[in-house]
Amino acid sequence: MIHNSLVLPTSLVAIAAFIWAFQALISLLSGRKLNQIFAATLFGIPCLCLIVAALTGWNHDYVFAAPAALSFGHILWQQKLDSLACAFIGLLGFVGLAVSFYSPGYLSHLKDRIHLGQYWASIGLFMMSMMMVVLSANAVTFLVFWEIMSCSSLALVASEHKEHEVQRASLIYLGATRIATAFLTVGFLIMYTHFHSWEFSAWHLAGAHNVVLPSILILLGCCIKAGIWPFHVWLPYAHPAAPSPVSALMSGVMIKIAIYAIIRVLVGNGSDSIVVAYVAFGLGLISSFWGVLFALVQHDLKKLLAFSSVENVGLILLGIGVALLARPTGHSVIGTLALAAAIFHALNHGLFKALLFLGVGALDASVHTRDLRNLGGLAAKMPWTSACFLLGSAAICALPPLNGFASKWMLYQSLFRTTWVSSLSALDRGVALASLGVLGLVGGLALATFTKAFGIAFLGKARSRAVATQAHEVGTGMKLAQVILAVSCLVVGLAARPLTSQLSMVSAGLLGVAVSHEVAFPIPIAVFSLSLIGIVLIVYMLFLSPNRVRRHITWECGFGEALARAQATSISYSQPLARIFNPALRSELSVNIVGSDKRHFPEVITFEPELGKPLENLVYRPATEFIQYLAKWFNKLQTGSVHLYLLYVCITLVALLFIGIRL
Repeated sequence: MIHNSLVLPTSLVAIAAFIWAFQALISLLSGRKLNQIFAATLFGIPCLCLIVAALTGWNHDYVFAAPAALSFGHILWQQKLDSLACAFIGLLGFVGLAVSFYSPGYLSHLKDRIHLGQYWASIGLFMMSMMMVVLSANAVTFLVFWEIMSCSSLALVASEHKEHEVQRASLIYLGATRIATAFLTVGFLIMYTHFHSWEFSAWHLAGAHNVVLPSILILLGCCIKAGIWPFHVWLPYAHPAAPSPVSALMSGVMIKIAIYAIIRVLVGNGSDSIVVAYVAFGLGLISSFWGVLFALVQHDLKKLLAFSSVENVGLILLGIGVALLARPTGHSVIGTLALAAAIFHALNHGLFKALLFLGVGALDASVHTRDLRNLGGLAAKMPWTSACFLLGSAAICALPPLNGFASKWMLYQSLFRTTWVSSLSALDRGVALASLGVLGLVGGLALATFTKAFGIAFLGKARSRAVATQAHEVGTGMKLAQVILAVSCLVVGLAARPLTSQLSMVSAGLLGVAVSHEVAFPIPIAVFSLSLIGIVLIVYMLFLSPNRVRRHITWECGFGEALARAQATSISYSQPLARIFNPALRSELSVNIVGSDKRHFPEVITFEPELGKPLENLVYRPATEFIQYLAKWFNKLQTGSVHLYLLYVCITLVALLFIGIRL
């Protein structure tokens, strides 16, 4: 049902946009004098509006536009709110609400390093622009708010702009956003030439073979923003540079906005191109493996989570690819299941990845380091953060009954069903079977990655004196934000059946097929019940049990109590697996021996693997050097002579006239 009147959901999103814009203005005017609690409250109210709008607007279609006095034309600012948009603005509101509780406490240890007024102004514009991108019903509105989203997130990444690494990360992120916008702009322009309309609803891609090129351009533009391989290089630079609440919003929501754009523009408009489908499928498969492999060998927890985002967004794109492949063959059940899995995993990843980034931010605020080589033994001193980080790690590793298991299992089911369909070609079934093997490997590596992250950081003993002496639990607001997201991971996992049923209807509508009763979450409720009991017992015994276990040493073998240096380290934990995949990682072992007679009597021996950067060294650095060479060559054309510039203009006009005549 399509509603054109101003109703509760549309009124709420309008209120949210107004409050965020007002917050940006107030924050800029107040500067460093801005009260943090007031700013967080002003930030959180629109988040509640979005949550209510998502709940009340579900299963309805609302088309609305801004007043003519506030726009450059009725069509330019037209918006649409349907179930797909409700899912993503609901995610935006929920993660934003957690960030509103978290930010005041986190910013207290950064107040001398960042401009608080600029932070709150930028994050308000960032939230408003993400909401408007989701609601955009045409390409012009989409690009306008896409650019606001890119610029405001860039300002947030550059919050500590005096640091050299932050400056470098900001430039890399800026370059990625420019290229992504260029791809999208060209793709939208070509679409406009074919359909003579900027409205997404007028782009009917089914059977239109001349739209393969713009479809791929739009796909690639969104993939850059989403951090899909091989365009992911900005993520491990931007996330360590950005404040943790910003990382939670960027990884939890912003990269999902790019996924939303793929679903809205390509899947929702009937794309049935095998080329587009296989490009999405291939990029998603490689991205999932590449991301988790490089996450495994990271020492900085933020870089680890950044590469993990590459993995999970790859899984989401893989599901979209399966849905696109199923459409032309008429396998509606497989397509609906795969697309529902992709949407569900996008929402789930937004919850547990935001939780993990907030957990890392709590570590940073408490002990002022994210390096696993210096952490350890934090479970006793930070029990709430430890419990929430453990729950987030279990969710991202797809352990039942948490939400990550539900969406990944649906993705597995879609691939399993593909291998069973006899009407498909042997190539398609073989690719699906091989993909299952890759996903199994990815799941194992993800488990190794997050057992390393949690075990090294929170268990054992502190590996540095600063961690041992400074570690303390964070404030109430930061704990509350983590608890909200941790509980949501559990609740969404337990409510997987009704949620997947709703998402299946949304997916079927996007694919233009009838909803099948076969598309349901195929896991007995007993599995969830037993898993829930297990998780509750583990969390209780590790963190909440009042009767602490007392340990007594009966026989020490003369060595005394084990030292922190005897524990497993980040390097030793991941090195055996890293050796297996060294052709992709391209790491080299650096050995340093110290001593006056180091050959016979070394005093100190240290070794550390130096992780290679194959894509940067083999692709991006040569490309950058080539562009710099061309820039220097073209710089010779800038002689300062007006007569020569007029000649250039004349030659260009003649060339354009000739091309026009030929066309």
